[in-house]
Amino acid sequence: MTLEFLRAFALNLPWFDYVGYLGMLLGLVSMAMRTIIPLRIFAIGACTCLGVFALLRGAWPTLIVNAATIPVLAYRTREMIRLTRRTQAAAASSTISVDWLLPFMHERGIRAGETLFKKGDDAGEMFYICEGRLNLVEYGVKLGPGEVVGEIAMFSPTRTRTRTIVAETDCRLMAIGESEIKQLYYQNPQFGFFLIQLVTRRLVTNMERLEAAVHSKPPA
Repeated sequence: MTLEFLRAFALNLPWFDYVGYLGMLLGLVSMAMRTIIPLRIFAIGACTCLGVFALLRGAWPTLIVNAATIPVLAYRTREMIRLTRRTQAAAASSTISVDWLLPFMHERGIRAGETLFKKGDDAGEMFYICEGRLNLVEYGVKLGPGEVVGEIAMFSPTRTRTRTIVAETDCRLMAIGESEIKQLYYQNPQFGFFLIQLVTRRLVTNMERLEAAVHSKPPA
């Protein structure tokens, strides 16, 4: 009796009710996703189905909520996919540019003579030089536009600065903190894998450059 009732009930449902149940199913599946991109894709599907269901049922509050959610989810998904592709391309290339990370960084200015950070300071940010020159005091090395500073200490076990950097000229920097890095990693673990590759490559390059600068100096 129960099976016959359920069968009759299912056969008599309007087609858009099935769309609503599909949206509910997609929403439940999205909760099981481990990474953010698949989660958002399923969530977009769920909102689309539930929006169609709400429209045909005349459930206007539900329609408004889902209609407003879809473009937000689509934008965030697009940004994360673009970040993943840019990070992967940067990690696979022979360069060590971090231009792909700039949209997630915030601007910071520093005047000539000011200290960006001192040896022993807490390392909570990494910096990208857009304009100006910085001086790596211990080695007398000049750092210019396109270079990154502060990333080695930020990922070190002690999280303290290993060198002092002073602005030689007025500088415009882009900065990103540890919390933002962690947020990007949690949204897409693949980002973390490629970031480690880039940071490691940068560390090796920096060490080679500093060793060359020291060896090139004439003896006192």
